[in-house]
Amino acid sequence: MHKPIAQCRIDTTSCAAQFAAMDKTLGVLPAAVAIAGIICGVFLWFQPAPAGALPDMMKIAAVVVIAVSLWASGIVPEYFTAIIIFFLAMVLTDAGAQTVFSGFHSAAVWMIFGGLIIGAAVQETGFGHTLASGLLRIFPRSYFGILCGITVVGTVLCFIIPSNTGRIVIMMPIFMALADQVGFEPGSRGRAGMGLAVAAGSVYPSLAVLPAAVPNLGWLGATESIHRIKFTYAEYLIANFPVIGIVSMITIPIICRFLFPGRIGDAGNAVQPARSSAEQTRLIIVLTAAIGLWLTDFAHGVSPAWVALGAAVLCMLPRVGMVPSSIMIGKISYAPWFFVAGVIGMGAMVAKAGLGTYISRYLFDTVPLNAGQDFLNFAIVGGVGSAMGLLTTVPGQPAIMTSLAADIAVATGWPLKTVLLTQPLSWAMAMFAYQFPPFILAAHLGGISAGHLARLILAMCATAWIVMMPLLFVWWQAIGYFG
Repeated sequence: MHKPIAQCRIDTTSCAAQFAAMDKTLGVLPAAVAIAGIICGVFLWFQPAPAGALPDMMKIAAVVVIAVSLWASGIVPEYFTAIIIFFLAMVLTDAGAQTVFSGFHSAAVWMIFGGLIIGAAVQETGFGHTLASGLLRIFPRSYFGILCGITVVGTVLCFIIPSNTGRIVIMMPIFMALADQVGFEPGSRGRAGMGLAVAAGSVYPSLAVLPAAVPNLGWLGATESIHRIKFTYAEYLIANFPVIGIVSMITIPIICRFLFPGRIGDAGNAVQPARSSAEQTRLIIVLTAAIGLWLTDFAHGVSPAWVALGAAVLCMLPRVGMVPSSIMIGKISYAPWFFVAGVIGMGAMVAKAGLGTYISRYLFDTVPLNAGQDFLNFAIVGGVGSAMGLLTTVPGQPAIMTSLAADIAVATGWPLKTVLLTQPLSWAMAMFAYQFPPFILAAHLGGISAGHLARLILAMCATAWIVMMPLLFVWWQAIGYFG
């Protein structure tokens, strides 16, 4: 009897040593990715521009490769990588300040800024805790049931609030308060699962609803300006939501439950508001007005970003507001703000240099499209679109892929509208958090680690390739999209 026990001890020690060696290897991997990216960037910087390209293309390519490697490895914080981009682009390229710092002129950056203040107001007033107490009486009393409820709420809000950032800003403090009430402490897997359900439920279903996200609107503008083609709300919804939207709603709770297991505690006690009901009432009025303006932006034409900024001003207004203006100094982190500005600036440099168009044409030449091979063509177009998202991020990808749509239509024999509608699937194939700036804001508001966020995004990327792509192809065949 003693020999097997001794043998078990030896095996346990051996396993522990193997796991320790594996952890050490995994810890070295991000550094290796970053170093490889820097070396590749230095190499590209010294290469001449291809014939017919702008002289600055390879220098911009060098900065982009370094930035992508740093974001992908996570060896430094995302916002610090953005600052590195600003420095390298201004010193090593001729892109110019107007392009490099164009992110600070973007509505998306100011949407983030307003969202940070609104999120702080929801937390400081205790409004999130109050709503969480009410949700406990509606949601199922199980972890998986709560994940399903969060995803459904996020999807429904896609039809009401036309901004990923707006939905995340409103939902995250509420559901993090709910996590407190069901016993998930900061840093726990259950809390991370709930926060990631908020993020994913706000982002992925919105890709199938036309005005619900920035990439959709950028795509709509590009199709109209480049090809003079207008898509209706219903046309876009019918093409994408039965697969991208519904599959996302089903898989998000399952992935969060599997990757971040948890078990809820006693959910019977309601948490009292942190401050007076008068402050919460004023916040409800501001949020209701903001949602109303977001919902009716087609009528008044005011960008959701300026609505969010106005709501933030009201939240900090002396005597009228819910939080002191001094909250901007100590209680709000501007890391997501700098990050999004850096991502948008990088996309602007890629577009200005023509780098995305050059690389996408090279990829299509390497893996050619052939008429009659619809499924293979469908996979290739989706893969090239996904690769472009690595350089331009998802919001910037539509400008490049839309400009290539006519050539793709000729090569595949598809109608031009079908080619244009392939892009939302490629957005769901994103592999890194920097490609979707709202994810970074969600991680900041929910206290979610970069590692947890990366696992969710990679799982959803696999879902897009393995589940969404074949189902979307079958759906489009059924409705005659391939001609």
